[in-house]
Amino acid sequence: CPGALCSGACAGGFALPGRATPSAEPKPSLSVLPSPIVPSGGNVTLQCGSWRGFNRFILMREEGTSDLLQLHGRQTQAGFSGADFSLSPVKSSRGGQYTCYGGHNLSSQWSAPSDPLDILVTGQLSYTPSLRVHPGPTVAPGENVTLLCQSLSNVDTFLLSKDGAADASLRLRSKYRAGKYEAEFSMSPVTPAHGGTYRCYGSIKTSPYLLSYPSVPVEILVSGERSVKWNHSLIHGIAPAQGPSWYLYVLIGASVAFILMLCLLILLLVRQQRRGKCRKSSKKGLRHPRGGGALWADPGWAQGSGQREPREVGKADVGHFHRISSQRV
Repeated sequence: CPGALCSGACAGGFALPGRATPSAEPKPSLSVLPSPIVPSGGNVTLQCGSWRGFNRFILMREEGTSDLLQLHGRQTQAGFSGADFSLSPVKSSRGGQYTCYGGHNLSSQWSAPSDPLDILVTGQLSYTPSLRVHPGPTVAPGENVTLLCQSLSNVDTFLLSKDGAADASLRLRSKYRAGKYEAEFSMSPVTPAHGGTYRCYGSIKTSPYLLSYPSVPVEILVSGERSVKWNHSLIHGIAPAQGPSWYLYVLIGASVAFILMLCLLILLLVRQQRRGKCRKSSKKGLRHPRGGGALWADPGWAQGSGQREPREVGKADVGHFHRISSQRV
């Protein structure tokens, strides 16, 4: 009955782990995808693998051999084999601590057990705890940060998880203060590795693998974390991802350039208009006397004065100018 929960009689005639002679075979590894914390009805897969070339694997819960999964191993690389155990869709009964074993088809002996792995099912308790960060979500490397998880409902243990973290979540016993159950998770000193999104859960001691609903997520940003990632990508020749902010910078730059070009065009038009007015006014002041216009004369020509201040010439002066011209002729 590979791939399904079965009883000890399903082991195919081989002695089950715990009943077999202790094996000298090294223990396999046990991992989980996507996360050991999974909501009810979600999907989760446990992967058991080893470099010993095992042909079959068994996945067991801590309660004993009454609940186990047995699968034939598949060889993925030279000398490495493994099996994927699906627990989907997840129910509350799937919560627990699991270990896996590897074995060979021609032997009744199993390997040593893998390191245990906890599967935690969320949404099984009716309350939702709160999560706060002190002194704030943005911190500098070397500073101290405290995540405070609280609940008005009865909580024996609080669990703090980080999105995408491969290691186990942190657990702390709750303390009752001022009408609330709470636990303080301290991070000191802070490093860039502490940056990420955190959630808090509550559990009771009678069902440690069944959790409450998750708290509202809290993101911790370690200052300098983004620049560290940027420099790392440049060193390895990887272009950093261009998010929405890159397009925003381009839009701002294009807008500024358009405004500058518009201002320059307006200045050129105003200057051209002023030049046109000056040319018209100069043409009006230099028209010939027969046309009835005004001439600009230098009185020094008629009076022998050394001053060169111009003045406007009227009609009487024009007649005088003609009389002088006729006498000379």
